[in-house]
Formats: sequence, C-alpha cells, structure tokens
Amino acid sequence: MTKSPLTRKEYLERSREQALRLLRLGRPREAVASMMMDMRKGPNCGAPTEIHTFGISAAAAGDTAAVRAYIEGFI
Repeated sequence: MTKSPLTRKEYLERSREQALRLLRLGRPREAVASMMMDMRKGPNCGAPTEIHTFGISAAAAGDTAAVRAYIEGFI
C-alpha cells in the first residue's frame, strides 16, 4: 500500500514545526529560509513576495517575535 501524500494542512504543520525548531535554536535566518522553501514546493502553499519579504526583514533585524509571526502566519 502506497502512503498517501500529505494534505496541505499536514504539510504546513510539518513545515512550521521545522522552522520553529530552527528559531528555538537561535537560527532565525535559517528558520525563514526553511519556511520559504517549503512554501514554494508545497501543495497550494504559494505566498505573495511581500509575505516572504516580511520574514526576511524580520530575520535580518533579529526580531524573533516577527519571525515567529511570519512562520505561524501561514494558514
């Protein structure tokens, strides 16, 4: 029996968990990059460039609260 692909919701949750793990490790840039890459390749997970710009800017500024908001903002 072949495993069925993840639903969009399952994919987002898995992506979010990985990004938040990186953020907890003090790696906000990697957390944003991880989420960005996952959103590009996930099922129906595309996002406007402005959303990713927010995440990139937050990571560059070292604003972990804003990085968390970026990661958790995908619904």
